Amino acid sequence: MLWIAGSLFFCWMMVRECLSTLITPAGYDHPISSKISIPFLILYGTLALAFAWQPFQYWRFERLLSIKATEIADFHPAKVHCNTIFDTFVDQNYFAAGHADPHTGKIVFQYPWCNRLMDYLHHPQKANREEIVSLNIFTHESMHVRGEYNEAKTECEAVQRNYRAAKLLGVPDQTAKKNALNYYLGEYQRRGAIGGLAGSYFSAECAPGKAMDEHLSDSTWAR
Repeated sequence: MLWIAGSLFFCWMMVRECLSTLITPAGYDHPISSKISIPFLILYGTLALAFAWQPFQYWRFERLLSIKATEIADFHPAKVHCNTIFDTFVDQNYFAAGHADPHTGKIVFQYPWCNRLMDYLHHPQKANREEIVSLNIFTHESMHVRGEYNEAKTECEAVQRNYRAAKLLGVPDQTAKKNALNYYLGEYQRRGAIGGLAGSYFSAECAPGKAMDEHLSDSTWAR
């Protein structure tokens, strides 16, 4: 909101500069200025665009994620929102990196997980642990939109579709496969070892040939 407010402020300054040559203030015989200052208009316009760029960038990213989440959720309508720091503080689920409502299709990424997913898509070949996790958050919450409530099943469905999700988001095939496998063999297995809340997202049956294997043609672990 602060970025948008800043952009609107500089837009108003542009309007004010133009009006100063047209409107005669009370007590004056003529407008304050006789000529619009082009340098000031350029400066205000540049600042307005600079302040508007980040909100616009996030709007485009949320739109992209919404389209791809809908596709990976078997075309159950999804709408992704990237929380700001303020949004995260007032979110009842602020302890969760992301959450979704299967009834409305709304997916929320807590701050700064959208940034991490953006970073992942900028350099998937060099993705770090948090960036790979951000991809799984996207897939996991899409599975909730698809209609799954149980966290262990949802996570297993996500694990099997992370490869598909990465490709849908434009990641090259081999890199998408590698990143998806890295999550399954690393972060996912650690959930089982840690137990507790993290363990509630894990199942030993989430493995090739076991009960939760959906035998997808493009599964993360398919050859």
